[in-house]
Amino acid sequence: MPHRVLGRSASLCLLASCAATTAHATNYVRSYLVNNVLLPTTNSQASSYAIDVDGDGSPDNSLGQVLSALASQGIDFDSPMDAAVASGSIVHLVRLQSTDVFLANDPAAQATWCIGAPTATPPLFDGTDSASCTDTSGSFVAALSGGSFTSPSPATTANPVSLDIELAAGSSAYTLPVLNARLSFATDAAGNIQFGQINGSIPHDNIVNTFAPALAAMCNASIQGDPSSTTATSCKALFDTGCNGFPGFAGDGQIEVCEVTENVVTQSLLAADVQVDSGGTLVDANSIGIRFTAVAFDRVFANGFEL
Repeated sequence: MPHRVLGRSASLCLLASCAATTAHATNYVRSYLVNNVLLPTTNSQASSYAIDVDGDGSPDNSLGQVLSALASQGIDFDSPMDAAVASGSIVHLVRLQSTDVFLANDPAAQATWCIGAPTATPPLFDGTDSASCTDTSGSFVAALSGGSFTSPSPATTANPVSLDIELAAGSSAYTLPVLNARLSFATDAAGNIQFGQINGSIPHDNIVNTFAPALAAMCNASIQGDPSSTTATSCKALFDTGCNGFPGFAGDGQIEVCEVTENVVTQSLLAADVQVDSGGTLVDANSIGIRFTAVAFDRVFANGFEL
């Protein structure tokens, strides 16, 4: 049971419900299409993507460490994510609103993150794509300085914000809620997001009930598609060991969810490392830190009219 506790203020801040009392009137808007989601594949990357999400002075990125540990065993989440983003089957958007026509400096800019609708054809990521949000989004208010935006720390914010992220597991996708999230990014001279990062906490129940089944399904797809592949071989070696009460599952070439959740290694890796407020109740959670880049895909508008 983790002992680190995140703030008990409202944990679910849906589209502008937190921002409404702090963000000023918005004149200019720019949207960005995420063209790269960077999942950590090494322990060093997982550490560099981490921040202190709970105020204990130590950087946190539990799920990042899980992904990097699995990658070291040949179980790859990063390549399927790259393919899903490139094909348009997984879409994320950032929307920046400001009173500054240059979208560079603003004491109370508003940035929104959301999952978008899959595109009919692969995005070009050249500024001509069109995409729209499909989920309830996370809306953050913070200073915009020199084109850089960083929302308040999850450890200290009085207005916690939640968002959703969609990740790939093989050819399938799964969605995880990130509570008490932080969104940060920096734009370049061309107006694109050259560096972005999301941090926060995923309720542990979602790790057990969503991530673990996605991992089992990815393993099974690899085993059925190419039993001799690195991923298939690693999955069988790590997980095809049977479950409590079902020893016959061992060595059958099929990875059951219980073989993932009861595995000694994954139990340690998937252990909750923080707690977060969820609807007024503290729940065990796993910290997360990932990075992204994004391309501006529309022009700046002022009060609904293109400049």
